[in-house]
Amino acid sequence: MSQLSILLIDTSASRCAVGLAADVLHQRFGEEERKSAQNLLPLVAEITQSADIALNNLSAVAVMAGPGSFTGLRIGVGVAQALAMANKTPGIALSNLAVLALAAAEESELDTFLVALAAREGEFYFAAYTLDENLGVRLVGKEQVGAADQLVVPEGMEEAALVGDVWASEENLRLLAAGSLARASHFNPVVSLEIMAKLAAKRLAAGLVGDASSLRPNYVKEQLDY
Repeated sequence: MSQLSILLIDTSASRCAVGLAADVLHQRFGEEERKSAQNLLPLVAEITQSADIALNNLSAVAVMAGPGSFTGLRIGVGVAQALAMANKTPGIALSNLAVLALAAAEESELDTFLVALAAREGEFYFAAYTLDENLGVRLVGKEQVGAADQLVVPEGMEEAALVGDVWASEENLRLLAAGSLARASHFNPVVSLEIMAKLAAKRLAAGLVGDASSLRPNYVKEQLDY
């Protein structure tokens, strides 16, 4: 099949979302909160039927891999793994932090981003990204998780935009930011299937795909290469 077609699965939020990026972006959303396990496969069946694209003709299956809710991530990644394995389809695991960085890039003319999300027990998920023509966004260093004083801001990121809702808190700014970072531009973009589709297409074109076994939850402790 010559037409690019990427199935998108996102169970990182309270309601699951499924997309199919082909000639247009088809979208379906779960209507009930915390019901991803029940809603996901019916939504996949509905969207592939609507788009008239068989699962075994997909170019790739892309899943939001985290960091985020452990339960939600496991559901989405498990379904993506099963679909990729059953249909011998390449898999793309997308970091929530990378998707947020690309979403911020779409809203600005900036090209460097510090992304932070609240984790458990006062910790933060944190990563630095630069805009990249081929990859969408490129990770600088590693994704991190820890208390504010344990996180390392890579050199040369002093003018980076601050991305994520945690930066809106003055207390968190004091904890996370130092010097000029506290005065940097702040973005809290909405993660959408459109942005997810753009990043997945970039990663597919760059060959950053794997088989079903490459799809696994990103708990940050075990780093994804992309």
